[in-house]
Amino acid sequence: MKKALVKENGMTLVELLAAIALLGIVLFTFMSIFTQSAKFSAHNQETLTAVQVAEEIVAEVRIGSYSDSEVFTKHGYDIELVIEEGPQNLKLATISVKSPEGAGINSPEFTTQMYFKESTP
Repeated sequence: MKKALVKENGMTLVELLAAIALLGIVLFTFMSIFTQSAKFSAHNQETLTAVQVAEEIVAEVRIGSYSDSEVFTKHGYDIELVIEEGPQNLKLATISVKSPEGAGINSPEFTTQMYFKESTP
């Protein structure tokens, strides 16, 4: 009868609870890593889109589409273009691109500057 009690092959309730707790901690850690990765990816995508919109405006400024400071909307982004005098007959363009509401990023505005020579028609 004593041999039957000594030879247990199953897990105890304490061992099972410890294994479940350990598994829960590991899964929680991995899930938080995936959540942060998704947020980081969305932030980078929004920032890159703002940069692309700014580059499009830079190209339009270079070909002479804009000659004065303006505030307008393009592709759902609010854009502020400030053109002022620069050194040596150059103009300085400051382009600020503001992301739309609900983009969910910490710095919703991207700003760049460029010097250009005013085109003469």
